This record gives sequence, C-alpha cells and structure tokens, in this order.
Amino acid sequence: MIALSKQPGKSAEKDDEEKPIVIDFSSLGPALKEAFIEQTKMITEALKPQAGTGKGWVTPPEKSQKIVESLKTVANEGWRMQEQWTVAIPGYRSNELAANLRDYVWTTEILKGQPGDVANIPYVMDFDFSQLGAVGNAAPASIAEASFIGSVTTTLYEAQAWADLSYYLLERFDGNLLEEVNKAFADAGVRSEDAKIMSLVEALTSTNFAGNVTRLTGSAYFYSTNIPKALKLLMGAAGKAVKPYECVVYLTPYAYGALLEELTASQVIAFADPKIVQQGLIESLFGVKLVVGDYRPAQQRTNTATGTVDLCYLMRGKRAIALAPKRDLLIETDKQIAARKLRISASHTFGVKILDAKEIVRIWTSHVAS
Repeated sequence: MIALSKQPGKSAEKDDEEKPIVIDFSSLGPALKEAFIEQTKMITEALKPQAGTGKGWVTPPEKSQKIVESLKTVANEGWRMQEQWTVAIPGYRSNELAANLRDYVWTTEILKGQPGDVANIPYVMDFDFSQLGAVGNAAPASIAEASFIGSVTTTLYEAQAWADLSYYLLERFDGNLLEEVNKAFADAGVRSEDAKIMSLVEALTSTNFAGNVTRLTGSAYFYSTNIPKALKLLMGAAGKAVKPYECVVYLTPYAYGALLEELTASQVIAFADPKIVQQGLIESLFGVKLVVGDYRPAQQRTNTATGTVDLCYLMRGKRAIALAPKRDLLIETDKQIAARKLRISASHTFGVKILDAKEIVRIWTSHVAS
C-alpha cells in the first residue's frame, strides 16, 4: 500500500487539511501470477506437434484414440457393433505391387454418397466429316445415333476382408497402430480395384482391342520395342490421336523385371537415363507411364507354342475405363465375447466399366506361367 500527499489546490479552505490518497496493490501479485500461468499454457499448446495432413484417412488422431479405447472395452451391453468408421482410398499408393490404376483411368464421384447401384456415364464418339463434291451440296449421309452419342452403365462390385483378433492383441492397440491397420486396408482396396479392372480388360476378345502386339521370339518375357509397337497400333489401326504421355502400360512383375534387364544392358539407355542403372527404377519409357500390378492377366498362347503367358496392356486409361467408387472404405468391428476375439472387417464397393476397348492394346509376353 502506498500513500501519496494531496497536491495543493487553488482553494485556501481545502489547503488547510491534506488527505492522503491510498493505492492498494495487494491483489496485483495473484493477478500477475494467474496471467503468467495462462500465458504459459498458451505457449505450451502452441508448441505441441500438430496432426499431419495429406495421409488420406478420414479418421483424425483424436477419433483414433477414441476408437482404440472402445475396442479395449469388453462390455456385456452394446458390444455387437461398438465402432465403425471409414477410410478414404488414397489417390496414390506405391506399395505391395499396387498399380494404382485409379490414377490413370477416369474416376468419377457420381455414385459416391448417392442412392442406387449403377452409374449412367454419357459419351460422345469421334467421327469424320464427309467431303462434299462442291460447296453447298447436301451431306451424303447423317451420323448414326449409336456412332455419335450414347451412355454406358457401370456394374457395381464389392471387395471385402475380415480377421478375428485375440483380446490380448488389443492391449497393444494405440492410435498409431490403428492408423497402420487403416493403411493396410486402404492398400488392399487399391489392389482390389486393380484386379477388377484388369480382369474386365482380360475378358475382352481379341477383336475388341485396338490391336495385339505378338510376342517376340526369345527367352525374355517383355521387350522395350513392345511399347512403340503398341503406340503404332493405337494411332494407326485404331485411329486414336493419342500422345504417349496420355498412355500407361500395365506390366506384370515378370515383364517389368525383363524390361529392366534389357535396359540396364543398353549403353544408350544407361547414358540417356542413368537412374535406371543407379536405382533400378523405370517410371516411363518413350513417354509412356509404366505401372506394375500384382494381378497377372494370363491366357493360353494362340500360336504353336504351348503354355500360358502373362499379358500386358498399353491403354489411354482416361478414355478406356471408368471407375466409380460407391463410398469410402468401410471398416466395422464386432466383439465375439465367447471366443474372446474382436472381428474387424473392411469392405470396398465400386463400379467399373470399359468405355472404349479400342483405347487398349494387348501385348503378349514370352513368359510361360508356372
């Protein structure tokens, strides 16, 4: 407490009696202490690590922890469907031989979050003008409706996997482990899309494609010259005005390995693109993107040789195939109390349709599948 003398005033009557002015600082200390504590809390919160972005999962860290705590709790009531959550299929994954074809085909959100199980996709086909004999002459024929505009309907497919986990494993669950589980299911979802897309392409007949690159004689499974040959068929035989960077080649592991062996033995290629030798990595060749898939399309040889070969394909995916995801990957849990297990299940539903098989070239390999 501080006392101050009152300053002299103009009035003589007030000067004869000076009164002290009292300022009370007794509450200042606690107020400063409280403000310091609050400021420290704000600084501490600001320095905490922030949650990462761009992982592609719907489940945030705080939600993951809540789910984990729920999975650890074994209650007699309300246990049948304790938790369910969704995981976004990543736009790009490079893991476990996933070709990630969703990045190279036409992916539409037309079905996502909407009722129904089919997607009607409109299209307009390419056509040529008729050359008239003279200016003002009538056109010789009209464009047939079926050759001009139309639509295709996707077929809905579902892929699913589940596992029973012992209760003691749940004691090891934390938010990080749950995120890894989400990643594993998401990768499996990507591979399920690859497998369905390639199985539909494989089911097409020989005349559906823009052309077929026949196998070269030799022990190698795949040759680099297959790619320019396929481009020539796509542009020449099918009349597609494609650019190499618009195309993608789906390779089996055997074909990719054979191509890598061939290119690393070439001094010209090694000089032009040294990372092929330094890293053993081929991302593109002749301007065409290369992807390797776990699904191995296979067919019986049509020539005199016996055995079944792996098939590879060059395609302009954005014009050849449509992919319509119905929803994000759905993960559900169900506690099996009697067996002391937790059942965790994931399912992925999506539509796939071949839009134009003439945008695809089939490439035969020399590999005889075991």
